[in-house]
Amino acid sequence: MNIKQHPPIEVTKNFYKLGTPAFPCFLSIGDFGMLIEGGTGPTYQIIVDQINYLGIDPKTIKYIVLTHTHADHIGGIPHFKRIWPHIKLIASPNAEKVFSKTELFHEFLVVDTGIAQLMKAKNEIEELPPVPEDYTFQVDQTVKEGDKLDLGKGIVWDVYETTGHSHCHLSFFDKKEGTLIVGDSTGFYVPEKDAFWPNYFVSLPDYCNSIRKLATLPAKRAVLSHNHIIEGDVKGHLKSAMDATREYHNELLDRLERGDDPESIAIDKGRFVYSITDIQPFKVMYDLCKVMVMRSQKNGRDSDFSI
Repeated sequence: MNIKQHPPIEVTKNFYKLGTPAFPCFLSIGDFGMLIEGGTGPTYQIIVDQINYLGIDPKTIKYIVLTHTHADHIGGIPHFKRIWPHIKLIASPNAEKVFSKTELFHEFLVVDTGIAQLMKAKNEIEELPPVPEDYTFQVDQTVKEGDKLDLGKGIVWDVYETTGHSHCHLSFFDKKEGTLIVGDSTGFYVPEKDAFWPNYFVSLPDYCNSIRKLATLPAKRAVLSHNHIIEGDVKGHLKSAMDATREYHNELLDRLERGDDPESIAIDKGRFVYSITDIQPFKVMYDLCKVMVMRSQKNGRDSDFSI
C-alpha cells in the first residue's frame, strides 16, 4: 500500500482514523488498543499497513467493537481474525444473533466483493482482496447500554443503544476526550456537498430517538462511520441530521399523497443518493430508499422531529 495515498490520521493522541475516507476504521489507545468498526475486505490491508506505520504492536490491540452489522462495517473481520487471532469481537446482543445465522455470510461477502470492485475501478486499491477460507465469525463479548469499555489511562467508552438505522446499532462516548462514536445512527453525510441521506432503515421513531439521545451528551467531536469527523458543534450537526430527516420524510409523504408510485419515488431518491456518493452499487441505494418509503408511509405525519 502507498501510505501517502491512505495515511493514518491522528485525531487526538489516543485516537486515530484509519482505513479510507469512505470506509474508515478507528483506533482508540489506552493501556491497550481497540479498533472501532470492522472495516471491509478491500480496506483491511490498508488498516494493517497504517497500524504498522504508526509503530503500534498489533498484539496490544485487544478488541474490535462494532457499531452495527451491515456488510460495509464487518468485511475486514475475517481477515483480522486470521492474522490476529487474539483479538476479541465486541458487539450488541442483536448483532450476536445476526452472526449466528451463518447463511447471511454469503450475502455479506457479495456486498463486500461489490465494494472491492468499485474501489479497484477507482484505483483506491491495486487488487481485489483474497477471500478467506472461512468467512464466518462470532461475537466474543456482548455489550448493552450502560456498559463501559475501559482501555486504561482514563480512556473509558460508555455504551449507548442507538437503533433505527439497524436493530443492533451501538454508539460510544469517551468522556475524557469528548469523542462520540456516532456510527451510522444519524445517516450518511457528505461534507463536501453538505448533503444528508437519512438512514431510518429499521424504524423512523427509533432513529429520531437515537439522535435525541446523542444530543444530550457533552461531545467535543462526533465520529461518523463514513466520510467525516465533526469537530466542535456536535449538537448543531445532530440538529441538522434531524432537520434533514424531517425534510426527507415529509417529501416522501408529499409525493405519496400526490399519488406518485412508490417505486418511482425510490428510483428518484436512489438517484439522489448516487449523485452524492458512489460507494455502493445503485441497486443497493434503490433498495434502501424503497425501504424508507415504506417506513415513512407507516409513520405518517405524526412523527416527532424535536431535538
